[in-house]
Amino acid sequence: MSTVPSSPRSAVYDWCEARVDPWRTNAANIGISADQALTFATSVSTYATALSEQNKLKAALEAATRTVGESYTAMRRNMTNAITDIRQYAQQQTDPNTVYELSQVPPRAAAGTAPPPGRPFDFSVQLIDDSGAVQLRWKCENPRGTQGTSYIVRRRLPSETAFTFIGVTGEKRFVDNTFVAGPDSVEYTVQAQRADSAGAASSIYTINFGLPGAGRSTRQVKDAKQAA
Repeated sequence: MSTVPSSPRSAVYDWCEARVDPWRTNAANIGISADQALTFATSVSTYATALSEQNKLKAALEAATRTVGESYTAMRRNMTNAITDIRQYAQQQTDPNTVYELSQVPPRAAAGTAPPPGRPFDFSVQLIDDSGAVQLRWKCENPRGTQGTSYIVRRRLPSETAFTFIGVTGEKRFVDNTFVAGPDSVEYTVQAQRADSAGAASSIYTINFGLPGAGRSTRQVKDAKQAA
C-alpha cells in the first residue's frame, strides 16, 4: 500500500488523479458520499486545468525574460561601442570637452583610479506571500568614492541548464516578480557593475522550498560556490 505524499505537488496530483475513478465508483463502500467523491474529482480536474494555464503563463514569462535579457545585452553592447567611438573622436579634437558636453558622456577615468565593483555576498530572502514573488537582499563592498553601481540579477530553475537574466537594480535588493510558484528550488546570482567595469558574479544562492507539515511551508537557503 502506497503512502500518502505531501510533496512535491506533482506527486500529490498523481496520487489524487489515480483515485478519482475508484472513489467515485466505490464511494458507498469506502465511507464517503457520492457528493464528496464528485467534489474531490472536480477539485482534481480544476487543479489540472489551473496547472496547465500556469505552465502556459510560465512559458510566456520565460520567453519575455529571455527577450529582455537579449535586448539589454544588445543595448549595453551598442552603448559601449558608441561611448568608445565618442571618446576616440573627442581625443582627436582641439576641445574634447565640447564633444563630452554634447554627447553627455564623461571622459575616460584615469587608469587605476577606481577598482571594479565588489562581489555580492551575505544573501537573504523574503517570500512575498500575497504575490508569490521572491525578494532578495545582499551586501556588497564597493570601492570607496565610486558611484553608479548597479546589480545584474540572473536566475536558474531546476528545469534549466543556464542562468537567465531577469533584471537590473540600483539597490542591494531585488524583487523577482516573474517567479511562478511550483518548483522545489530556484537559484540566483548577482553581479555588480558600473559603466566602465564589472565585478565578479556572486556565489550561487539556492532557495529550497519544502512542506514539512500541513499548512506550513519553509525554506532552506544555502550559498554554494559559483559553477564553473
